[in-house]
Amino acid sequence: MTMQNAIVPDYYDKFQCNGPECPDTCCSGWSVHIDRETYHRYVDNQHPVLAPLVKLAVNRNLSIDADDKNKFGVMHMKANGDCHFLQSDRLCMIQCVMGEQALSDTCRIYPRYLNQFGQQREKSMGISCPQAARLILLSPQPMQFVAADAEPTIDSLPFTSYRFPLQSDGDPEQIAILNDMRAVIIAVLQLRAISIGARMMLLGFLLEDVDKITSLPGFAHASEIVPVLESFAAMLAHPGQLELQYEQLQGNLPRKLTVAAQLISKFMRERTNPRFARCLSAAAEGLGVEDAAPSMDTAILSAYSRVHATHYRPYFQDRQYIFENYLVNEVIIRLFPFTRGAYLDLYREMVCNLAIIQVLLVGIAGHENGLTDELVLQTMQTYARKSNHNRDHFDALLHSLHAGSQDSFIHTMWLLKE
Repeated sequence: MTMQNAIVPDYYDKFQCNGPECPDTCCSGWSVHIDRETYHRYVDNQHPVLAPLVKLAVNRNLSIDADDKNKFGVMHMKANGDCHFLQSDRLCMIQCVMGEQALSDTCRIYPRYLNQFGQQREKSMGISCPQAARLILLSPQPMQFVAADAEPTIDSLPFTSYRFPLQSDGDPEQIAILNDMRAVIIAVLQLRAISIGARMMLLGFLLEDVDKITSLPGFAHASEIVPVLESFAAMLAHPGQLELQYEQLQGNLPRKLTVAAQLISKFMRERTNPRFARCLSAAAEGLGVEDAAPSMDTAILSAYSRVHATHYRPYFQDRQYIFENYLVNEVIIRLFPFTRGAYLDLYREMVCNLAIIQVLLVGIAGHENGLTDELVLQTMQTYARKSNHNRDHFDALLHSLHAGSQDSFIHTMWLLKE
């Protein structure tokens, strides 16, 4: 792959892995895909300690999503979830013995996302890594994007997290317009004169209007959405009207708590990262939910409202930038909304993830009698670790909303109301 300069968020160059000091090592808790070159390097090695471990841990990838390049093999973990090559000092045996260049593409890249939008190379990081989460979420300044020099050890890898369009010969004019759409989306999410809920409402209406045009049988060119983008860009100058419109939306707290409790219950039944399990238990106890069973019990509703007013709202009153940074980063790392599915479903996923995080944090605030930066970081980071690398989670979110083809974006917005 030809190395090129990339566009990165302003936090990108500040990241530094803290290795054995990490509270939630990426060397545990999930299987790792291995590219073909690395697979053969591992199985052919004759190191007296590594070779027997390779036989235990490394296999050909027989899953339906296997390919002949990036997912050629898979590294299985021990019964406790740890990588077979994770040493007692919490360092990687492969890297210690064979050098960093011997790591698989997945291990070398994480927590980075390496994306391609048209001819534009983009790099960012996911918050499933504790160090990345700290850099991304706790910055009070709006996230900005800068040009960065190429990184030979990363950019030389033949790997792309997300690509749009899939064809390399996309129309540059249309790509430029769609990139403008991404700029409007980020401007909406960073409009600090209105609440996070109002910003997400406006994003929903933007995507709905764009979707109405692009789904028409006669749609032919991205230039047809330019008037919509211009209209929504102009709305940003009238924050008071936008907030008023949001206030008129009807919430449904019993249903919101039921949806969140269903998913929390699902998480608690599954094998879960210990740090995330502690968050789930604290949230359930803080709201008085037994085993996170779905319920509309008035006592739970009352507890939620009380904790929200006394502990959750005071903490987030001056920290809405945490949710803002989370949402903007999700837009960047996934080339939202142009990959992985329909606009409507991707928007629902984003709204539902935000709502679940909010419910978890309210419950934890009740359990801990308040919130701290560390509690918020642990909750959002471990939730991302559970959800962002799990396609089944996306399907579970949509199922929990009972979304039908007749539903519009507005049928999800009740989740935005706290």
